[in-house]
Amino acid sequence: MKQAYPWRRNTPEGRWYGFGRYYAMFPPRFAYDAISGLTRRGERVLDPFCGRGNGPFTATVLGRGSVGIDVNPLAWLFTAAKLNPAGAEQVLDRLTSIGRAARARERKGGSRFERMAWAPGVRAFLRAARRELDWQKSRVDRTLMGFVTLHMQDKLGSGLSNALWPTIACSPGYAVKWWTKAGLSKAPEVDPVALLADKIRRRYECGRPSQAEGTALLGDARNELRDIENMEASLLLTSPPYIGVTDYWNDHWIRLWMLGYPLRKDWKRSAKFGNQANYAELLRSVFVEARRHLRTSAPVLIRSDRRRLTADVCMEVLQRVWPRRRLYVRHTVAPSEGVSVHHGRGGRKANELDLLLLGRRGRRWAERNGFQPRRLATQA
Repeated sequence: MKQAYPWRRNTPEGRWYGFGRYYAMFPPRFAYDAISGLTRRGERVLDPFCGRGNGPFTATVLGRGSVGIDVNPLAWLFTAAKLNPAGAEQVLDRLTSIGRAARARERKGGSRFERMAWAPGVRAFLRAARRELDWQKSRVDRTLMGFVTLHMQDKLGSGLSNALWPTIACSPGYAVKWWTKAGLSKAPEVDPVALLADKIRRRYECGRPSQAEGTALLGDARNELRDIENMEASLLLTSPPYIGVTDYWNDHWIRLWMLGYPLRKDWKRSAKFGNQANYAELLRSVFVEARRHLRTSAPVLIRSDRRRLTADVCMEVLQRVWPRRRLYVRHTVAPSEGVSVHHGRGGRKANELDLLLLGRRGRRWAERNGFQPRRLATQA
């Protein structure tokens, strides 16, 4: 019998689990069941494609150490902030100082998109935050930057911007045309300090969760795993990017601007993983490096896209890297609509495969949770 997801909205764990919007996120129950069922307290979980950090966060709240890695600065920001958030009063004080640091000349809009996206006072605040916050080195600044990036792009009336999709950033030309057609050519007047202070207080009103030690690494997992000492992880739990589904760079171009990048899409840095051979080599290289950080009996659990282009590559690579292990498969359907439904990128609910390689641990858990040997699962 599956264990119900235990973290309600009025708990510290429930409030912080959802911190940060990012495409393709672990459902809470998936991460909770896997980590609680396949590891013990005091052990460590590795996620080399951690996204906004749901897997590492869940591990730390369940008393497991964790290491999460992502090459995208926005993903790293959300992960690092929720693994070790600064205190509320420190964040609120820093927010006030950023509001005071805004300069009059920063109120001007540099492009039509910018003028329509944010009111003058908001533009000045965002530029001050971009200039002043040392999000890579300061815990307080990182936590505040997490709130700024989370709410700078949102539905009308919910954040700092004109009407925008909360997760994926559309192109500036499309946004300008849509705003004009919808009669939203003027950005809403918002007090950014007051709005963010309210968001921060709401996030903290249930406190901060008690967590084991968690580490977030920013960079290519192939390099990061090669450079760190053996972590003796007891579970590899991750979801690699899916082939050709989303561009993990350009779909976040607005928020990446807050982290120091140009306010435009950058197709030279596209991260859509459209080449099958390159995708297979990425997975192989990461899993080879990850293998040496795992205990001999550590399970490997991968959430993959069910479409054959991604799933076949994942299964082939897993069995090449761990040839002596048996592969178990479970078909899953997301409990609710995902981001894809709003952007024409698939069905209304995600159809995915969970791929499990077992060592000496986890066979009973796999059977209870609907996993079958690959051949049987393929025939079903």
